[in-house]
Amino acid sequence: MSDASKRHLIRALLHAGVLLSLYVLQTMVFSRPQLRFFGVTPLILPLAVIGVGLFEGPTWGGVFGLAAGVLCDVAFSNSTVLFTVLLTGLGMGIGLSSHYLLRRGMPSYLLCSVAALTVISFFQMFTLLVYFGQSPLALLRVAVLQNLYSLLFVLPLYYLSRKLGRRAGPSSNSSRGGGFY
Repeated sequence: MSDASKRHLIRALLHAGVLLSLYVLQTMVFSRPQLRFFGVTPLILPLAVIGVGLFEGPTWGGVFGLAAGVLCDVAFSNSTVLFTVLLTGLGMGIGLSSHYLLRRGMPSYLLCSVAALTVISFFQMFTLLVYFGQSPLALLRVAVLQNLYSLLFVLPLYYLSRKLGRRAGPSSNSSRGGGFY
């Protein structure tokens, strides 16, 4: 096995370990009634996908998003492929944006996190609002609480994602493009 293959294997195993750890936190730890914030649980995996996409590009962001999306869809029984599609597109989109538009830093990560959580909340609410006639204010209240709770994890996941991106090597961490944020 070549050195490049070993590095890719170690990198993939490291990402899988982080993904599984965050999955356990999201589904088994923060879903406990004692850790719920006004009845809502945080979305941690989408924030990790944003970090991987931002610091490692569209390929790793898309693959990480695909795996995270499948895990989210397994965890949430009411979604079939919602998170798989959203998180894959999110990882690839943020990765492409980080190459050509965004700077790889905290302001970009925070902006992308807020935007992504808002989009995810919209798609989570859409079916309940349109097909089941739920109250828009009640759904908006839950979405805002979920987003605020999720944003508490921005700082630790930013540093974790940045550390993963630095371990990936200099080729994926180059500062191409000017970027706005």
